[in-house]
Amino acid sequence: MIFSTIPLFGLAPLFGTDGVSNFASAFLVAAPFLYVAFLWGSRRLVGDIFQNDSPAQSPKRLVPWSVGAAFCVFVCGAILFPLLAVNAVSFLPKSWFPDFASVQTVAPPAESAPEDGAPADGAPSTVQTDAERNLATQHPLARLLIRSRSTPWAFETLLLCFFVAVIAAPFAEEFLFRVLLQGTLENYALQAVLPPPGTSRRPFADATTTAEPKNADDAETDDATTTAEPENADDATTTAEPENADDAETDDATQVAVPNVPDVPSATEFRWLDPTTPMERRAFYLRSAFAILVPAFVFGLIHAGAPETPEEARDPETLNRLFRTMLAAGIANVAALIFGLLVLRRSSGATTGDVGFGPEFTYKAGRFFASLRRFALDFYRGVAVFAFIAPVVFGANAGLRALFPNAIVDPFPIFLFALVEGVVYWRVRRYASVVGMHVALNATSFALLCASL
Repeated sequence: MIFSTIPLFGLAPLFGTDGVSNFASAFLVAAPFLYVAFLWGSRRLVGDIFQNDSPAQSPKRLVPWSVGAAFCVFVCGAILFPLLAVNAVSFLPKSWFPDFASVQTVAPPAESAPEDGAPADGAPSTVQTDAERNLATQHPLARLLIRSRSTPWAFETLLLCFFVAVIAAPFAEEFLFRVLLQGTLENYALQAVLPPPGTSRRPFADATTTAEPKNADDAETDDATTTAEPENADDATTTAEPENADDAETDDATQVAVPNVPDVPSATEFRWLDPTTPMERRAFYLRSAFAILVPAFVFGLIHAGAPETPEEARDPETLNRLFRTMLAAGIANVAALIFGLLVLRRSSGATTGDVGFGPEFTYKAGRFFASLRRFALDFYRGVAVFAFIAPVVFGANAGLRALFPNAIVDPFPIFLFALVEGVVYWRVRRYASVVGMHVALNATSFALLCASL
């Protein structure tokens, strides 16, 4: 199992009623109202994602890297780097890591506890067995964090789990699955509405029925005379309507004379308002659905696995292995992100717009802070989107856990979450937005998990 591509998801139970302080009780009472207020305040920001003329929309463009380069980066980031990181960590001295085996961290098995003739199906034994079974189906990171809370290295383990789950995994996984994999598949969808490279795109065939001609000679019709537009340049001072087409591009008065003339679409970019034929649109949407479904399916499939066995749960060395695996996962995530960006930049000349930062993102001193503000806005938009879909995702996870208590059910709710991420990235092409969704999911799960300890 590749821990570097497994996000923390659906791990923590809801807050219990035992041992809850007054502050926590007040927060639990106010939490639903704060949640509703956040949804109400963010409704327009989220709604902009699904409006074609919204400022949140970015022109869709062909990514410059090839399928071979994308495959190489994806395999290295998802498979090769995690394996190398695990092997590299295993060669490090054991004295550098906590020795969980030296302390009693695992309780004795429930079936061996009653020795005085108590019935095997008694209440204490059943509760312990159910708790062990529930923990065995959790993510390895949750098992590590829960079982290490009574050890001297609880704080170090908490910091490591937070870094891997909330920081490293979202940034690396969204780069691999959305920017790289989905961006490569979207090239196939854009081929339905964009011309071959090096050729100009034709105007929309039906635009002539609703738009005025651009030729000045053909524009002298009866409808044009009703607008009192003079042909002579000397008379143009009364209406400020230039006859030259070059001057008309910078004058707002041309919107009166030629109201419905569509802009000539770019040969390499597709804007949501660009006119296309219905057949091209249909092919574009079908191919885009394929580009969204494939990464979401792979993203959910990698979370399938077998629950922890009782022998592994009772082995103190299991925590040592989990700790080293989490450390290797963090290293592999950072390496995958840096390696992927360098390869795409060096091999194909990818720009910040190609990798989802936006064409306006720059490192120049005069505009760097403006770029960071836009990145923060896109990140916040992703957090807001997660707030809208969180009840569905967590509800599906809780329902499946109730139906299948002995199985790992994470792949299906994660697949639903990845589908929404794919749609958001398809609409806005913003890396910060999908990272914000992923960070919000993992941070919420991590907070619930810590509150249940």
